[in-house]
Amino acid sequence: MTETAQTLTEDRIVEGITGALGAVLERDVADLSADTRLSDAGLDSTGVLELLMQLEDTFGIEFDTENLEMQHFESVRSLAAFVIAEIRA
Repeated sequence: MTETAQTLTEDRIVEGITGALGAVLERDVADLSADTRLSDAGLDSTGVLELLMQLEDTFGIEFDTENLEMQHFESVRSLAAFVIAEIRA
């Protein structure tokens, strides 16, 4: 079930990112915070694509890949900001 942009909060998006990241990395990531660097969590370049697909499924959106920049993947928080911007677009 997807949620509308109005009902999504930053906390919910961070939670969705963390859950998707755990699925991509195939490990428990409950200890991650919004400030955790995604590379420190173990995300590599091949995992980025898989993570984006997971997030599209989680939030029921399709990302505009022309808007993607490496800075969006610095941390859980920076990725959450990107997701919020894409949902509002």
